[in-house]
Amino acid sequence: MFLTATEPSLSQRSLRTLRHRLLLLSLSGTFIVLLSFAIIQKTLYDSALEQGRAELVRLVSTISISVAQASKNSLLSIPTHQDNISLVVLDNNLEVLHGKFPEHLAEELRETLNKNRRNIDGSLTCEHGKKSIMLAYHAMPRLNRMAVVMVPKMSLLHEWFRGLALHTVLFAMILSVMTWLSVWLWIRLKRQHIRSRDLAGHFNDVENSLSNFGCALIGWRLSTPHAALNLRLNWPEVLGTAGSPDMITATDFMDLLGPASYAQLRGALLEDRWPQDRIAAMVTLHTDDSHSQRFYLTATRHVDHGDSFATILLLETTGSQEICNPFEAYLQHSPEPAIAVDLQGILRGFSAAFENVLGDKVHFAIGTPFFDLFTDDQREEATKAFAECISGQKPTAELVFRMEDKDGNLRWLAWHCIGPLDGVMLGSARDVTEFVDNAEKLRETLNQLKRSNEDLEQFAYVASHDLQEPLRMVTSYTQLLKRRYGGSLGPDADEYINYAVDGAKRMHKLITHLLEYAKTGSNGGLTYVDCNEVLNEAQADLKAAISETQAIITHDALPQLYGDRIALSRLFQNLISNAIKYSRPGVPPLITVSAARDPDKPDFWRFTLHDNGIGIHPEHAQRIFRLFQRLHKDEFSGTGLGLSLCRKIVEQHGGEIWLDTTRPISDPGATFIFTLRGYEE
Repeated sequence: MFLTATEPSLSQRSLRTLRHRLLLLSLSGTFIVLLSFAIIQKTLYDSALEQGRAELVRLVSTISISVAQASKNSLLSIPTHQDNISLVVLDNNLEVLHGKFPEHLAEELRETLNKNRRNIDGSLTCEHGKKSIMLAYHAMPRLNRMAVVMVPKMSLLHEWFRGLALHTVLFAMILSVMTWLSVWLWIRLKRQHIRSRDLAGHFNDVENSLSNFGCALIGWRLSTPHAALNLRLNWPEVLGTAGSPDMITATDFMDLLGPASYAQLRGALLEDRWPQDRIAAMVTLHTDDSHSQRFYLTATRHVDHGDSFATILLLETTGSQEICNPFEAYLQHSPEPAIAVDLQGILRGFSAAFENVLGDKVHFAIGTPFFDLFTDDQREEATKAFAECISGQKPTAELVFRMEDKDGNLRWLAWHCIGPLDGVMLGSARDVTEFVDNAEKLRETLNQLKRSNEDLEQFAYVASHDLQEPLRMVTSYTQLLKRRYGGSLGPDADEYINYAVDGAKRMHKLITHLLEYAKTGSNGGLTYVDCNEVLNEAQADLKAAISETQAIITHDALPQLYGDRIALSRLFQNLISNAIKYSRPGVPPLITVSAARDPDKPDFWRFTLHDNGIGIHPEHAQRIFRLFQRLHKDEFSGTGLGLSLCRKIVEQHGGEIWLDTTRPISDPGATFIFTLRGYEE
């Protein structure tokens, strides 16, 4: 009853928090692993396909030399099949001179030649039955011949498939370990949650058991003694009567006191005039005109959030109990480990449950300092904490200490103290060894999981970063080839070199944007941010594009936020850059930025960015925020990561971003809306 089970409920809340953090860490780790796997495989796949295409073009160029030198008769002796590679010789009209060439492939080749009349060689991907094949050709119009080499597309990806299998096994092992670890932790947390709940129920049972020994606990706010009690345990049942809990007040309790007891306690309990924070006295309570009961009363005053409260503990006594120690009954019947110490910290008594924990040595501790029972490394700390309780102060630390049990094992005990009352302080304990050990294991495991997530994020960054090295080499040597041999190899060669340089640059840009997407929100610190300054910084970064397109950007007074300044600048820069890029031909971009309080979430600001560009159809409202999703691929360049990065920045700041689909399609332009939490002083 007066041992209120608050610790188990706190433990349940802590366990729920740990479970939520575990779930969040597990999901984020899985996301990082899968994103890393997808990025790496996509990059390796494109690289392998491009390398195979280049090798096929070189092969057909080599074979075309033999085809050009062969006579009409010797041409038929050239092999047409070798190692999944098929050779076909055609004339200028795509009639077969040697080998076999399906008609539908001839049609696709004719379309490609019509589009690229100036190129004598090239490649394309075609569908042949259920297979996808890669086709490379080299035309010799003066000789009325064309060499065509065909190979199944899958044959070019053997090395990539081997790498895919290895990477799949590796990532599957990582995910398996993470899943096993998360499930194991989840089960442990579940068991601990059940144990904590059982402990709470056990404490309730203990309180019910103690009520059988004539104990009651009541409490109220001292400023409102006429209001209902805010704490009531076994009252008025301890008097052998029943009453309505809503109608019992502090004045009702005071009216039951005898005249002497009323005069003694009125100043403290009704008028808030306390000689000290704790009062102990023997009192008489009158249930009616002819019956009365004697109780040992202890009153404690405490302050919570500026309000003063009184807590009253009543112990029913008999004449003999008033003469002897009034707390002996408590020690005799307590189901939990319990002790009684005097004001000097000397052990004066203990419960049977405490003896079951420590064994016979507790008998030799009677008359000695109670603190000697704690382990050497915690004895000084325990002495200080219990000394604060004995002196009537609130302990500055939790009373959770180790003791060596009768078997020599260390046990963690959580103590709850009552008193001092008549020179004696009572203490009760519960064994929390398993809970403390599990909490420490969970804390260490969560730290390991956090470190694993950081390692995986670093792995993704390094893997993507290392992909840029071969690209820099390709770009450097191709540019060197252009400077040294530009103009001397013919216009076709110059054009091929330009294609290679452009492709490498686009690949470099894609990887750079991927790295930026992966790093967003990982290093930036949250600071006070003025959105007007952030918008100006974004415009400064886009100064060249704004000047070139004669774009006009206007904005209202923008609010102050608490966020990542660099990320928010990137957010505005991406949205403005998109508005400039997708402007209508011949129409200067007009971009307006405004902000207002969100009507649904008053502590958020709702930003609106509107342009007069080509607009976005409402059916693409969700697609545009996905990775690698691009509209108007043929008309505009890009990587498909800009709006994905915007969404990630906004969500990491606790907001949302969407395309306004309520505007009529006839209204030119697009409107993006996003929310960010405001700055609170």
